[in-house]
Amino acid sequence: MDINHVLLLIAVLNLLGDLYNILRFRQYLPGWLLPANISALSLCAASWLLFPEQSGVLALTVLICYVVAVKALTRRRAPPQRLPAPATKFLISVNLCFFGYQFVNHATDDPVRFVELGALFTPLLAQGEWWRLITAQYMHWGAMHLFCNMLGLWFLGPVTEALLGPVRFILSYLACGTLGMLIAYWLSPHPIVLLGASASVLGLVGIQGALALKAYRRTGSPVAKAQLSSMGQIVILQAIFDTMVPEVSSTAHIGGAAVGFLIGLASTPRRF
Repeated sequence: MDINHVLLLIAVLNLLGDLYNILRFRQYLPGWLLPANISALSLCAASWLLFPEQSGVLALTVLICYVVAVKALTRRRAPPQRLPAPATKFLISVNLCFFGYQFVNHATDDPVRFVELGALFTPLLAQGEWWRLITAQYMHWGAMHLFCNMLGLWFLGPVTEALLGPVRFILSYLACGTLGMLIAYWLSPHPIVLLGASASVLGLVGIQGALALKAYRRTGSPVAKAQLSSMGQIVILQAIFDTMVPEVSSTAHIGGAAVGFLIGLASTPRRF
């Protein structure tokens, strides 16, 4: 599967997940949301039929425009709650700086250079180079890998940070990435190279899912139910994506989400 089809898949899966939420919680949502989602899906289908070679970029553009438009129209109905999220911004900055370091050292698409700069190579981890569990979380395989992970961190980070506080948020983020990679290392029968923030970001999905589950069981809130459903869909869609793109480590992703879920069950949120 080439990058064009990967981008198309990302856009369509995200829109389908949103469609499921819209249909399930339609009574709580504005009426224009369903036609907007169907229109976005139709544009993705049209791009695939009419411009197959550029369909991935076009579909991703449609997804971004859809998300921006929905946020803009929603804010007109309710005042936005601005979350300062200094820890989220710090983590994004560190990831960007690491990628800049990779770029300067010609290490954005070469596994050998990845390992030289700090990616996790399982035989070296077995020899005691544990620090790679940390540095690997801030390295990425190309600009698109970085973009997708930072987009997830941008959307998931502020809410998780508001729930846990900056210190617990950063510690949880690192724990999800570290343990997710460790799980992939323990379960992989062959030497592998691991890098990227995906396990850490999916850990935030697990944390939010666990906190939403506790809130729903405590209050029966439809908002918490919708949040729980959204987090579950992200994990399912990520699993489908991992199955179709063999270059990624589905074990690390699932491990990160599972660790995050356990952290969320053990955490008391500051606000929900």
